[in-house]
Amino acid sequence: MKKGLYAVPALVFLFLFLASPMLSSAAEQKPIELKFAMWNSMQHSMVVEIYQPFAKELEQRTQGRVKITFYPNEALGKAKDQYDMAVRGISDISVFIHGYTPGRFPLAQVMELPTGVPSGKIGSRILWELYEKYMKQDYPGVKMLMLQTSEPGQVHATKKTVKVLADLKGMRLRSPGPVQTSVLRTLGGSPLTIPIPELYDSLQKGMADGALLPFSAIKDFKLGEVIKHHTIANLYVMTSGLVMNPNAWNSLSAGDQKILDELTGVRMAERSGDAFDRAAQAAQEEAKKANSEIYQLPPAERKAWMEKAKPVSEAWVADMEKRGLPGKKVFQEATSLVEKYSK
Repeated sequence: MKKGLYAVPALVFLFLFLASPMLSSAAEQKPIELKFAMWNSMQHSMVVEIYQPFAKELEQRTQGRVKITFYPNEALGKAKDQYDMAVRGISDISVFIHGYTPGRFPLAQVMELPTGVPSGKIGSRILWELYEKYMKQDYPGVKMLMLQTSEPGQVHATKKTVKVLADLKGMRLRSPGPVQTSVLRTLGGSPLTIPIPELYDSLQKGMADGALLPFSAIKDFKLGEVIKHHTIANLYVMTSGLVMNPNAWNSLSAGDQKILDELTGVRMAERSGDAFDRAAQAAQEEAKKANSEIYQLPPAERKAWMEKAKPVSEAWVADMEKRGLPGKKVFQEATSLVEKYSK
């Protein structure tokens, strides 16, 4: 009888001994799930073209060790709070927009000045280069994954096509950020601060006459239903980025960190900018099919706009220098890189 009693614990011990490698292996194989927070919908061109393929490639390259779960439409927090959500660990990865927190990331604003950035791809490449050289200290508490710019922003209106500076006078146009607000005022327009999810209703109800927007936003937010007049002026680009919580980053193995680095940085920045450019082209094609008017500013007229807006850039440089930041150097390098990459 005693022999039988001793045999049971022995068998249990043997089972646990043999099973422990399998249990350990199962624990090791449990994937790390990263919460990816964003203000975009899952149908947004950037999500479809960039973020979803990025998540898929990350999972494939890490052989399932790292997975991303998306939280779209501000599910984890408002658009203006996305950066801080990554700092605090509410999200593991966040999409943030510089213009939603005015003054917080001062040097990045250089890309939003009227410097003539011709495309999202070029703008994104320049912004990443400037970040690596001048701006790293501006983003505390996060692991920077990517910075990008949209394609150039244009003038969109509900009732008339803007063709000369005088047409802008008194027009109530939605402005995406403080730099664009200054530019618009200088050009004679009346800027409005309207969150983009509320813009459709504002335009439909006549509360706004139009908006400064990248063309891709016309498609992403179905604004072509209320906006029928588009002026290609290449006034500015919007800047945004992708940041990661440091604890989430440190939870990855060195090998998986290397893979994540390879998928982000300048590689992802240029792809994102290119996605904006392609989305803008698609939006323009849709606008043409809807019989909307698309007017390209002649070079002489565009030059007049840029000259008129020059004081905005000068004021920005002076403000940066006053704050002890290398505004003059950053502005000169940004304009030099625009010229270099535009050739």
